[in-house]
Amino acid sequence: MIRMIALDLDGTLAIENHQVSPATRDALRELHDGNDVEVVIATGRRYRSTRYVIDNLGFEVYAVCNGGALLKCPDQNTLHADTFDVAPVAAIVRDLDLTLFAQRDAHDLGGADFVLDAEASWNDVTARYYHNNSDHSAKADLMNHAPDFLVSGVFGTEDEINRVADAVKAEIGDRFNMITVPHLETDYFYGEISQKHVDKWYGLTKLRNHLDIEPDHICTVGDQLNDMPMVSAAGHGIAMSNGHEDLQAIATFVCGHNREDGILDVVNYIHEINAQSL
Repeated sequence: MIRMIALDLDGTLAIENHQVSPATRDALRELHDGNDVEVVIATGRRYRSTRYVIDNLGFEVYAVCNGGALLKCPDQNTLHADTFDVAPVAAIVRDLDLTLFAQRDAHDLGGADFVLDAEASWNDVTARYYHNNSDHSAKADLMNHAPDFLVSGVFGTEDEINRVADAVKAEIGDRFNMITVPHLETDYFYGEISQKHVDKWYGLTKLRNHLDIEPDHICTVGDQLNDMPMVSAAGHGIAMSNGHEDLQAIATFVCGHNREDGILDVVNYIHEINAQSL
């Protein structure tokens, strides 16, 4: 029996403006309410922006956020937060004349979602990021801050971000990973630095232990390489047809497109597997 379905958001469950298509929403609600299958979100998003999708989904669910570092309950309380001191990361980023920002569980702790290093110089995209998120941002000395951060990041040119990645690997690579992606709205790049042991499957493992669900009874669905740990570890790992080809290569099967209710293929698959298990 499949007892849990864990869904990535962007490129998987969510479509434009944080929406969930009506057909997918109804199928997931029926699966959740009528078939004893726990519907779970597993995303790199922070909880505040994850809430937009949950609200549009129409029912409360567990959410693994910040790439696996934060686990929120349906009642919106925090079940687990894997936090760290960003000072070693901030020191590297400062030495390269860039600015680190770090994300917190503001929903539970109060205060800002983002804290930007006030002791460093800001480039244009960092300043814009701060002002665009002014309602949820703060400035502080990240070399001397409470160790309550979930993930950290930095904006820069491709060359600058590559130098950060090299320094992270050389100086603190035993504790931290860094991923680099283009910033969609500018010519800059974004580097995200997180604890080495944290990924979406790590967060889902905290949840499955809480709910007493074995990996063989979990179905995971994603579209990008950061979904690889959960898609490869679950008993039923599924990739979107709009997803990365490397993820598709290791998946149990490839479902339809994110914008064409591809999740319905997964719901039908779960119904078939569970019917066979009766």
